[in-house]
Amino acid sequence: MNKIKTKIPPPVITLSFGLTMWAVSINFPLGLIDHPSLFWIAIICIGFGLCLDVMSFINFLKHKTTVNPITPEKASKLVVTGFYRFTRNPMYLGMIFILTGSAFLFGNIGSFLALPFFILTMNYLQIEPEEKVLENNFGESYLEYKKSVRRWI
Repeated sequence: MNKIKTKIPPPVITLSFGLTMWAVSINFPLGLIDHPSLFWIAIICIGFGLCLDVMSFINFLKHKTTVNPITPEKASKLVVTGFYRFTRNPMYLGMIFILTGSAFLFGNIGSFLALPFFILTMNYLQIEPEEKVLENNFGESYLEYKKSVRRWI
């Protein structure tokens, strides 16, 4: 049975990126942007990200399978409904929306520079190892799902 070697929960990774973005906005004011609409764009991004996360979490609970991203080997069912019809990782996508909204709140172009690094980090530390475990657990049905649904969007 494959297991993920990384033991850092994705919300902790997200929080660390958010704190880094905040620190960058305070200490390295790169291309400050200030417009009243940015607050509303931030609220919409954060709200959408929270919606993706909460609804996807509830979907896992409905299917009575693990929601713990550190132990995907305990997954009892392959969830392919809800937002999982459009992205294989709606919770991680939700985290990207939350960080994007945070960058808009900080109003610092430097904060946006962290976003691609978050995606690379999540791909390397979480998603790729998680996919190997799911392939092992669910075989052909997961491989078919991977063919028909993109990793992010």
